[in-house]
Amino acid sequence: MKTLTSLILLLSLGLISCSREPEPIVYGKDACEHCKMTIMDSKFGAEIVTSKGRIHKFDAIECMVDFLKDNPERINNSKDMHLAIDVAAPGNLINARNAFFLKDEAFKSPMGGNLAAFNSRQLAENNLQTADGEVLTWEELLKIK
Repeated sequence: MKTLTSLILLLSLGLISCSREPEPIVYGKDACEHCKMTIMDSKFGAEIVTSKGRIHKFDAIECMVDFLKDNPERINNSKDMHLAIDVAAPGNLINARNAFFLKDEAFKSPMGGNLAAFNSRQLAENNLQTADGEVLTWEELLKIK
């Protein structure tokens, strides 16, 4: 009986450690995987959850994009989750592949990329504040950054 209980406990721990769920960013504590800065602003940030459950946190979308360019095998891996903080809902991670990114000087992201993520094109367009601002899809962002 003791062996069975131990086996169940080990299997449970194994399932927990293989979780593929996003993990909330702990602002003021978590560090950016790319630039190593402490993640501070809840309106910005990003996260990759790999197919094996490893979590990479970033203080800005531009850090995640740079990390992906440095690790090209992660860009097209459809099993990885690419997430970005929705600037309209601080702290809320959304699927970056379906998000719209506003590149506008009015949005002072932590690394100076002036990028903000929105869960709809309409919200992104409604937040354009400068004449040279632009709304980008995930694919377009990966091409220009």
